[in-house]
Amino acid sequence: MELVAHRVGRLCSQASGGQLREYAQRFGAVDVLDRITDAVAHGRVDRQLAEDLDRLDSAFARNGVDGLTTGNRGFETWRGGGGHPAIAVWACPGRQSCTQAVPLGNGDPPVCALTGLPYVETRITL
Repeated sequence: MELVAHRVGRLCSQASGGQLREYAQRFGAVDVLDRITDAVAHGRVDRQLAEDLDRLDSAFARNGVDGLTTGNRGFETWRGGGGHPAIAVWACPGRQSCTQAVPLGNGDPPVCALTGLPYVETRITL
């Protein structure tokens, strides 16, 4: 459970100013954040807390915020694999002239503010 305590510490350092809660609401994870807050307030460090930290990380990662409680991650070449990591994104429908892309979310694709056309799903090789 030492890792859970480190993750909570990382989360706490990012909780000042109210932005964490604002983003959790935006990303549909405010209930998870509330459970984490309650567990920490009651000194409970258990498997449920670890699972909620995973859920919060996943909700933020789906919206482009990686490593909220785990820290930054890096990609390493798979020895002998030869493949390249890729991410799934919503990309601007005018990809020849625009490089806008956002991580896939759980809802409808975003809409291009310029043309009004919906973004298209694609993969970007890193």
